[in-house]
Amino acid sequence: MSNPLAGWWGKNKRTVLIVGVVIVVVWGYLGTRDRPKTQRVSLPGDYASAGRELLVQAPSDPANPLPLVLILHDDNADAKSLDRQSDAGKLANSRDFAVAFPEAVGGTWRIDGPEGADVRYLRDVVRFVSTKRTKVDPNRVYVWGIGEGARLALTAACAPGKPEFAAVGVVGQFDPEPGPTCQDRVPEGRAPEASWDRKVSETLWKFSSGHRLGA
Repeated sequence: MSNPLAGWWGKNKRTVLIVGVVIVVVWGYLGTRDRPKTQRVSLPGDYASAGRELLVQAPSDPANPLPLVLILHDDNADAKSLDRQSDAGKLANSRDFAVAFPEAVGGTWRIDGPEGADVRYLRDVVRFVSTKRTKVDPNRVYVWGIGEGARLALTAACAPGKPEFAAVGVVGQFDPEPGPTCQDRVPEGRAPEASWDRKVSETLWKFSSGHRLGA
């Protein structure tokens, strides 16, 4: 006895496959349609770091305040390359946090102490994203960096006074070790990798997301 379903499949196989592909494409489009994209912006004139650029990805009106992660590239690199390599933007969309990639002037960070120009710039980035781009949970702001960006991240996180960052992430292989360190005040996560990929971002997010100021 013949199987009527086999005959139907033989006649309609191509149509079913086409419909299936269309459904997958539409589903993928709807899933990403409202997700924020990375944008290059400049700090406004009323900031101490006016005119300095950064990349930022954040929803404009989230239902609840979001964690914010600052990600600092190494010297002789740039924010755009790290955004692409780290895949942090996609991770931010899937885990519901905002992300900013500050940009060094001329590709070189100036690590000249906790009151230096680049640490002030990072503070301006936090204030800008928090007031101009999205709702940020001030108790869940994190700073990650690779190479010289890691040294700047530590310098900012370990500045005297009340901590401004709930955790710091350090990426790279160092000799000597970067400093300063202040793990008694600001938890420090390590990823001893020579480069930054999605796995490194996931590792740092898993570590950082468990920490908040005042906890």
